[in-house]
Amino acid sequence: MSFVNATSPSLASFLVRLRGWLNRRCPWVLRWCAVPYGAVARLRRTGYQRGWLPQHRLPKPVISVGNITVGGTGKTPFVMWLASRLHERGKRVAILSRGYGRQGAAVNRLVSDGTSLKAGWRSVGDEPMLMAQKCPWAIVAVGKDRYRLGRWVLEQAACDCFLLDDGFQHLPLYRDLDILVFDATDVKGLAEVLPAGRMREPLSAAQWATTIVFSRTESVSSVEPLQTRIEQCVGKSIAPLLVETAPRWLVHIPTGMIRGIDFFKNQSLFLVSGIGNPSSFRFSVVSCGLDVGDEIRYPDHFAYSEKDVQEIRLKMKSLGIDHAITTEKDALKLREFLRSDDPVWALDVQVNMTQGEARIRKVLHDICPDV
Repeated sequence: MSFVNATSPSLASFLVRLRGWLNRRCPWVLRWCAVPYGAVARLRRTGYQRGWLPQHRLPKPVISVGNITVGGTGKTPFVMWLASRLHERGKRVAILSRGYGRQGAAVNRLVSDGTSLKAGWRSVGDEPMLMAQKCPWAIVAVGKDRYRLGRWVLEQAACDCFLLDDGFQHLPLYRDLDILVFDATDVKGLAEVLPAGRMREPLSAAQWATTIVFSRTESVSSVEPLQTRIEQCVGKSIAPLLVETAPRWLVHIPTGMIRGIDFFKNQSLFLVSGIGNPSSFRFSVVSCGLDVGDEIRYPDHFAYSEKDVQEIRLKMKSLGIDHAITTEKDALKLREFLRSDDPVWALDVQVNMTQGEARIRKVLHDICPDV
């Protein structure tokens, strides 16, 4: 099976390639750089925890969902799961995101006011746009300073609570619930901090999370190795919530037609993804009993072009593959370049909580009580 490692001209992509080269040639440089990085990250969190640095409070409850490693951990699907549970109880939810990779990053933008979309994905980022599409009743906004963004959102529309996407390191904003998401398949990712490893800050920071979630638990036989690693580092027992991602069906991106997963069995498929954890996407497809003939992986948050789509078409034709499958996040960026007859499908998935749902529902009720 062949893999095409596409590249992006962005600075982030360059840094990823540089880190890979250093890790192969002189890893000691990365380990040396990780020492001051980890020390600064630890000192910064200590400053906020002890009140040396100020935290600002929004007038509505704030629920933060974040991670401690770079790359995808499944936090955005979990944000949408939380938003749906709050919406079921009649709460008006506002999701605040930085909008990574968007144009005009210094500007506050409204993605959705809870009734209609107000911007395109290029100006707000792919993940906020996906959240706005999947949760059309939620207010979704992007901005670098989440406290100022929250105040700005309240000037636009009323809401009952805020969900902070990717907020664990956004310490200037006080949060009523601090949820930390770990990928159950990525115990090795907790070995070292950047740039030697993939952690944004030392694992000891997990002790400050009020709730810990293990995502992608459907991909492992046991979460014990991950739980043991965290407990050893924080020096206490934890009771994680367990979440799995379950494929539901496939959506034809150009037309919106829905097909069941069985329709694609016994067919050779081509995977296309530009996400933080492409291996997890591949596992989701294979676990459905589908046959992956080949795959192309782009960098996370990749901005597709007509040229990229043409290369995908040519690759599929040369391999004799009939259908391509991609993620929902990639689909919203590919749609404008696809023809109505392009056999490119998005895998629709849903988040299921297999352990701790009653507990998190009670916590949400306590933070956002019914009037």
